[in-house]
Amino acid sequence: MKVPERLCILPFDHRATFVRELFGYQEPLSKEQHSKVSRYKKIIFDGFLKVYNKQKGKNLGIFVDQEFGADILRKAKKIGAFTAFTSEKSGQKVFDFEYGNDFGRHILKFRTDCAKVLVRYNPANKKDNLIQLRRLKKISDFCKAKKIGFMFELLVPPMDSQKSKIYDSKSRPGLTVKAIKEIRQFGIEPDIWKLEEMPVRKDWQNVISAVRSNNKKDAKIIVLGRAGTKQQVKSWLKTASQFKEIIGFAIGRTIFFGPLEKYRDKKITEKQAVGMIAREFEGFVKEWGKLKNI
Repeated sequence: MKVPERLCILPFDHRATFVRELFGYQEPLSKEQHSKVSRYKKIIFDGFLKVYNKQKGKNLGIFVDQEFGADILRKAKKIGAFTAFTSEKSGQKVFDFEYGNDFGRHILKFRTDCAKVLVRYNPANKKDNLIQLRRLKKISDFCKAKKIGFMFELLVPPMDSQKSKIYDSKSRPGLTVKAIKEIRQFGIEPDIWKLEEMPVRKDWQNVISAVRSNNKKDAKIIVLGRAGTKQQVKSWLKTASQFKEIIGFAIGRTIFFGPLEKYRDKKITEKQAVGMIAREFEGFVKEWGKLKNI
């Protein structure tokens, strides 16, 4: 795929965390509960639309899952927003497909710009990683054969023996580099990497070297929000914006969770929730444009 030069994403393809943290629901959901989750996701999309309608184009996009947002996905694709099909089963420590071996049919059904996977991969976890790599190679090869973009969201959680107060600042950056190298050595080549923030400039340089080394696909990077505070995320974007290989962000819960909680608790109206989500998303879009001098 041809990767956009700038990509500002409002992701709300969260499922397990969305259902549990916002509503306290447990699977399986009732028909009424399922409908309510879908309705809340539409509120997020309506917030996105308020921003998108001001500046249409492939620079702005969404992630939403098929289970709760199939109609939203179709509408976003129809208006020309950047879209990705969420392929992973939610809430799993070991990557697996949401629709099993039928994953390809579901991807082709929507024909989004990308198929997206979220993977928890720590290089120390050799056994689980081999299982994951074999599965990920299938979707990587599928996307290449069907000429569909492939986005890889990489999370590097600590093993029990690695947990410490300095894991994020000292250990995770190096483990991320090692994870990227192992994934690529297995023949998996994403078009876009969706990555956790790096503490300092040098860490980003090492990550970019791992992503770009001998990579004919010219892969790019977007930064995920990690449900950080507004100030935290702005700080992460400031560091990331220094590199041309980093083309944008995917910030979700930082933007939508607060407004949806207030709406759930009847502190604001649906219209106000939509407006708050739109303002927060637009604020980050403008912030990224300012940082990149766009």
